[in-house]
Amino acid sequence: MSRFDSYLFRQVPDPHYFAMKRIIITGASGGIGRACCTWLLNQGSRIAMIGREIKDLEIIGRDFPAQAICIQCDLTKENEHKDAVICALENLGGLDILINAAGVMYENDLESTSPREHDYLMNINLRAVFSLSKLCHSSLLRSQGTIINLSSVWGHRPQQGMISYCMSKAGLEMLTKSLAIEMAPIRVNAVAPGMVNTKFLNFNMRTEEVPQIKATYRSKNPLHRIARVDEIVRAIVFLASKKSVKITGEILVVDGGNQLTSSLFTHWLGAEKMNAKFLPNGANTIKQISAWFEKNIERFKKPTKNEIWVKGVAGKSNWFTNLADAHYKIGDFYNKIDGEDHVLGALVQLKDDGGQIFTAEHPKPARYMEDGENTKNTLRPTTTSRSVDFFK
Repeated sequence: MSRFDSYLFRQVPDPHYFAMKRIIITGASGGIGRACCTWLLNQGSRIAMIGREIKDLEIIGRDFPAQAICIQCDLTKENEHKDAVICALENLGGLDILINAAGVMYENDLESTSPREHDYLMNINLRAVFSLSKLCHSSLLRSQGTIINLSSVWGHRPQQGMISYCMSKAGLEMLTKSLAIEMAPIRVNAVAPGMVNTKFLNFNMRTEEVPQIKATYRSKNPLHRIARVDEIVRAIVFLASKKSVKITGEILVVDGGNQLTSSLFTHWLGAEKMNAKFLPNGANTIKQISAWFEKNIERFKKPTKNEIWVKGVAGKSNWFTNLADAHYKIGDFYNKIDGEDHVLGALVQLKDDGGQIFTAEHPKPARYMEDGENTKNTLRPTTTSRSVDFFK
């Protein structure tokens, strides 16, 4: 047992209440979902752990073979929801608590997001919660049970560059309140964390950016620190326990008071003031790329979404919300530029070669050479392009 787990287990609000409770937890292999499973298994609960990777679930449950049930389910596929719930109920013999902890997050905006990308996130963050709540309704009604959903502070405070995620969490919070009315006496509540120190924090950022993001958050947070996973788990445990027996339809915010202050991240148009104090090296790179495209975009007969997107980055970018996105999109379109130091050298080549970057893996094709100009090493931008598909 790790030091973190030992600390978490000492914080027992009700040491006997959860013994033999029958629980379903989605997203069981994620940071918060895993911590919930570990805490509740140690309290004697019987848990059906639902996740996409069965090996990750087995690692969590291997010390509790009589209590843990591992169920593989892709929550983006609605036809798998019913099978997963039936399997859970058959093995548990009923249900007392449903914890919807599964979720995904990535950056996107209106112009750059395809319906497929949007639906992928909404299916996991919102539709799956609706579906599982419906499937578990009768079992929870028999046990006078409870549902706890994992939301986010961005469910009620919009953040530019996170349109699908904010929509999904806002919808989840209204779903929580609506179900609290419709499913009563089943209690339905949600926990809305702010920034939590999990792998989610690193998902949309380069490794070297994380310390600066944490420092920025701490400086704006009244408690001057990032939440620990166990603090979110204790909020979930509280809402699942008899200590909250009169609470339903509530969104319990656990963000250290950050929502009481100004937004964690500045708006895009106000990014210059923020960048003056917190300017990562990559921001200069993006601005140079954008400036070059600002002058040369008209040379492309059929500019792609990526080129149009890059054109607007310089004047509108908040480096946190878009830096990783910029590196991804620019890198994918221009043969995997990775945003490190050598990109500045690549920018010179980009300018000299007329808008295309070539590497050892993607050498300069002869068809780009004008007749009689091989010695000048001159390139011409192509008029064809390929689009980025995040889920292809």
